[in-house]
Amino acid sequence: MSKDFKQSIPAGHAYIKDNVVTKDCLTGVSEGKELWAKDLNLPRQGEYTFFAGCGYQHMKYVEGMMDALKSAGRFGMKMGSVVGISKAFGKVGIDLTNMTAKMTASKEDPYTPVLVSAVKVLRKLGVDTGYMHEKEPCCGSPVYYAGFERAYAEIARKNHRAFVEHGAKKIIGIVPGCTSALKNVYPKYVDGYELTVQHILEVIRERLEKASARPKVDTPMRVAYHDPCQLSRYLKITEEPREILRRIEGIELVESDPEEVGRWSTCCGGGGLEATHPELSDRMGGRRIDQLLKSDVTTIVTNCPACEMQLNKIARKQKRDLKVIDLVRLVDDSLPSAPLH
Repeated sequence: MSKDFKQSIPAGHAYIKDNVVTKDCLTGVSEGKELWAKDLNLPRQGEYTFFAGCGYQHMKYVEGMMDALKSAGRFGMKMGSVVGISKAFGKVGIDLTNMTAKMTASKEDPYTPVLVSAVKVLRKLGVDTGYMHEKEPCCGSPVYYAGFERAYAEIARKNHRAFVEHGAKKIIGIVPGCTSALKNVYPKYVDGYELTVQHILEVIRERLEKASARPKVDTPMRVAYHDPCQLSRYLKITEEPREILRRIEGIELVESDPEEVGRWSTCCGGGGLEATHPELSDRMGGRRIDQLLKSDVTTIVTNCPACEMQLNKIARKQKRDLKVIDLVRLVDDSLPSAPLH
């Protein structure tokens, strides 16, 4: 790769690519991948393999790291300079990224509990799922979306071998970007790709319908639903979350303009844009919240860790009386503890 070409790549994208390739995770933060599941007694094998991904586990670090980068920017330090300093410290054995991420991590972590809720929901719906624990790889999707195709092809083939060796055949994903990668992109780079991939909302909708179940919330609420880009545009999952919300007794789903929902819904500005164009990301987030709040609601439901972080961040910044929650947690709270039959 030529020097001129390297200089044309946003430093944030190159940084994420290096994290995935060298540290097998989105942020580069050293943390056991299986920590979130330590109290769930998840077996390694099951009819399905649950794919947790990096998003929900690492978003508490992303939030703090983005704030740290903005602070550096106010002192005239661009992303490239910050990355350069981090690499320089790394050469003498100091993991500055890891230290900064853990020092600035969000005190409240609404993201990781979504994974716990996902397992609880699957169990309540009678889904037999295993988990790869420490052997679960990073899907590598940020590398693909940043344009590093050769590196991504290698990641896809390596991960496919890991899935096959583990005995995985049917995968349930929860992070939209990860699920889209495993379902739609891996087959382009892996010969003989035979894994079946579903997003968890597809499974939840199918199981609720099969059981004729009507979950119920304790406190009625009016909600707007925000469609994550990866889920709506690439996985084409738009009706499933709405069908789930309409099944929950006590939930009133209020939609905004038809041209602002579903497959053509407005992006919230998260999912990586904040690392390269933070001002634009904030403007997009503010616009999306304005659209969703036209319906006179105080709760936004979504199911993407990047969207949840972005919408919460903008709501706090604008001092909005607004709550953003993940649909999987809402389903967990509304389902009875005993498994459905």
